[in-house]
Amino acid sequence: LGALRLPDQALLRPHLELREYRRGEALFDAGDDVGHITFPLGQCVAALLIGLSDGRAVETATVGREGAVGGVVSQGSLPAFSRAVVQIPGSVLRIEAAVLQKIKQTSPGLRNLITRYSDCLLAQVLQSVACNALHPIESRCLRWLLTLQDRIGTDVLPVTHELLATMLGVQRTYLTRI
Repeated sequence: LGALRLPDQALLRPHLELREYRRGEALFDAGDDVGHITFPLGQCVAALLIGLSDGRAVETATVGREGAVGGVVSQGSLPAFSRAVVQIPGSVLRIEAAVLQKIKQTSPGLRNLITRYSDCLLAQVLQSVACNALHPIESRCLRWLLTLQDRIGTDVLPVTHELLATMLGVQRTYLTRI
């Protein structure tokens, strides 16, 4: 949101709702209609998770203050393919998906920025797929920790072995040895 020009920020401002989320709280679940777009603020970080048939979930993308979670690129209200969960608690700004869509139609700057963000998010997912296919768990773990450090802007990473193991799709005891 901070990258938007002031007139575009002014279009959004009256429709943004400030909320607090706790660690583990879902923004939406797979199959839900996505009614809100969520913009993490400060150190708040959310993860997009894909559920596996054995009950585990694996992270596919991490979103912090640089981005948004929800049908930001689509027309909104589409069923979510993944689950979005808050990893690092904090504040977010939310806007109804339908309202954002209307504003995007009137604001080329907002539309362009969201398209650019979509490209960046896709690049992140593609990089993650490549890393998961080619690199050992130690490298994947380091990539995840550095990504989190980038998102929250501090060397202190408020994550547990359990959370990190879940994000990497491995058992906690295995991750602890790493």
